[in-house]
Amino acid sequence: MQLQSKNQLRRRGATLTAQGFKKLNQAKAEVEIQQNFKRYTLEDLGEKTGLTTNTLSKVFNASVGVDKRTLECCFNAFNLTLLKDDYLYLEPDKDNIVEIGLMYMNETICPIESVCNSRTNSPQTHRMEQAQDNQQFRAPSVPGGQIPLDSVFYIDRPIVESLCYEAIQQPGAMLNIRAPKQMGKTSLMTRILAYTKTLGYKTVSLNLQLADSEILQNLERFLKWFCARVSKQLDLPDAITQRVIASFYNNSLGSKSNTTDYLEDVILANLNHADSQRKNRPVVIAIDEFNQLFTYPDIAREFLRLLRTWSERAKARVGESNHWQNLRLVTVHSTEIQMPVSIDKSLFNTGLAIDLPEFIPAQVQELANRWGEDMTRQQIEQLITLLGGHPYRLQLAFYYLQQQTITLEQLLENSVSTRAIYADHLEQQWWNLQPYADLLRSLTEIVRQSSPVDCEAVQAEQLCKMGLVHLHGKKVSLACELLRPFFCDRIKHKLPLAS
Repeated sequence: MQLQSKNQLRRRGATLTAQGFKKLNQAKAEVEIQQNFKRYTLEDLGEKTGLTTNTLSKVFNASVGVDKRTLECCFNAFNLTLLKDDYLYLEPDKDNIVEIGLMYMNETICPIESVCNSRTNSPQTHRMEQAQDNQQFRAPSVPGGQIPLDSVFYIDRPIVESLCYEAIQQPGAMLNIRAPKQMGKTSLMTRILAYTKTLGYKTVSLNLQLADSEILQNLERFLKWFCARVSKQLDLPDAITQRVIASFYNNSLGSKSNTTDYLEDVILANLNHADSQRKNRPVVIAIDEFNQLFTYPDIAREFLRLLRTWSERAKARVGESNHWQNLRLVTVHSTEIQMPVSIDKSLFNTGLAIDLPEFIPAQVQELANRWGEDMTRQQIEQLITLLGGHPYRLQLAFYYLQQQTITLEQLLENSVSTRAIYADHLEQQWWNLQPYADLLRSLTEIVRQSSPVDCEAVQAEQLCKMGLVHLHGKKVSLACELLRPFFCDRIKHKLPLAS
């Protein structure tokens, strides 16, 4: 009895097994389908279970162990019974994020795309199992760009998405999604818009790459373009829109005041009038590739100030007459491009700033499962050492493994064949560094050392934003081993950029 007591004292709480995760997530997905695809946020789950959002994040993210009764509360909320095979107790030698993370087999919040196609659809993981059973299953194209809403290859970042889905419902919400290229920013933005559509919101998606350079370098032309694109996506008649925009700008109030009046009096006010059955109908305006404005810092600064002003107006609750309460804003920008010093960084800290993290081992394991790759824990760890938790690098690896272009052994060896697969990606990383000689000098020292090295804080921060290094306090290390031989070779020979 004494020995048993000591063993119980050594336990560090309980966590769900793969079977437990699957049962709970499938039950939750079925309820979400029955509720007209309304997904559960952590706050919703808190009301349903009586648990705090912090506790729920531990359960669904498997970050630490929890009390068994907590797991029972989650199961009972979906009419499930917690069985012995659904959970296990953690021991001290297993109380770490890698061990726990590898048991995490399903996303915390079931993604919208898993239930959007049909009310009779099974959860996304079940669809993937069916796909894996079909030997003819093949990915449609080489990975790259936005992942479609109905794709089984999209991996949730549970806590990040839950925060976004909750924040976007608040009047005056302003979300700033930022990360290096190909980290999933646009895919997340698209899912935020899809989620708000299920709430009955109107949505607008703008990409600044569609704006000509002569538009981006003139504030009035840019704001006119902004108004016209918003109006078009909200299906306002083109002829009327052009006349109204022209009349608004045909005065001496200034382009920012004119744009503000147009957004309030034409866009936000008419949303309510157009839908007499629903008052205060929100609209979400998402702006992708915001970094296109960094080339024109004066324009970027003025536009950011304008967005902040609109957000603050929305938060000023002045009864139903305040149409600004119906506005929600999302901006997306790539962090490889340095923000000009003339732009106040605090302008990007208005609202909720989302820095997309790399995938953890459990998410890499889940992605491997969806691609039909049977990998051991050691192989997953080797893959992360090679590629980091970078979503695009991982997707590309699994794609070429499935196409049998390369074997897993060749990939993990960081062979010439591996670097050939990532040739374009590596060239892009090299190109990103060319405008910044100081960063290139710092990276030269980093790639020559296998252990973390000292680096000036400003340079370390920017290299991290570019996705090239990981921070370890005041030291930095290379983000992944894929980069090392490529950069060593380029730095040694000082090769020019590929044409």
